Amino acid sequence: MLEAVQISDIIGIDILGNLSAHYARETSAMGFPDFSHLAPEMEFIFPATTLEPTTVTPDMRVQPTHTYDDAPRDLDILLVGGPLLTHRPEAAARFMREAYPKTKIVMTTCVGALWLASSGVMEGTKATTNRFALPIARQMYPEVEWLDQRWVVDGKLWTSGGAGAGIDMVATYALQKFDPEFVKAVALEPLDFDPSARGQFYKDSA
Repeated sequence: MLEAVQISDIIGIDILGNLSAHYARETSAMGFPDFSHLAPEMEFIFPATTLEPTTVTPDMRVQPTHTYDDAPRDLDILLVGGPLLTHRPEAAARFMREAYPKTKIVMTTCVGALWLASSGVMEGTKATTNRFALPIARQMYPEVEWLDQRWVVDGKLWTSGGAGAGIDMVATYALQKFDPEFVKAVALEPLDFDPSARGQFYKDSA
């Protein structure tokens, strides 16, 4: 979900993209090592209110693939980026409510957790959001246990703080889900991402 979001919040999809069969075929054709036996077929969809180009920061126009009304609900991963708190299309809320129970892994980055929480699906969960937005989150959605961590995993729900924490969270998920050497070779090292450099917890946390 990228409509009106901070583009850095959704950069983690590039890690997943590097693990796809399409990317493996392209890179092996260029002479790089062939990881196609480890790379699954992936389809990336980008829903928005309409199919008109939507805006992400900084004034970049992106072409959606689906509307919230016709996007599939039974996803492997749903990644929710962070728009301003004034961006709350009802169609998006309906999409999140319907997709949440059917989707295997739901991830949020930055204040995307507040967008997801606004749909009513996060009651009783442990979660985090941008560190500076935690007081707002606790006030707006007291039914969620908001933790001061770079990222939090509660069952299928993965939530992160700011964009950098979101990248580390997606990288950590990839290392757990896929062959770690494959992930390092085609995604983390080429993109110069290292989720262990700062870890899951803030250095000044108790």
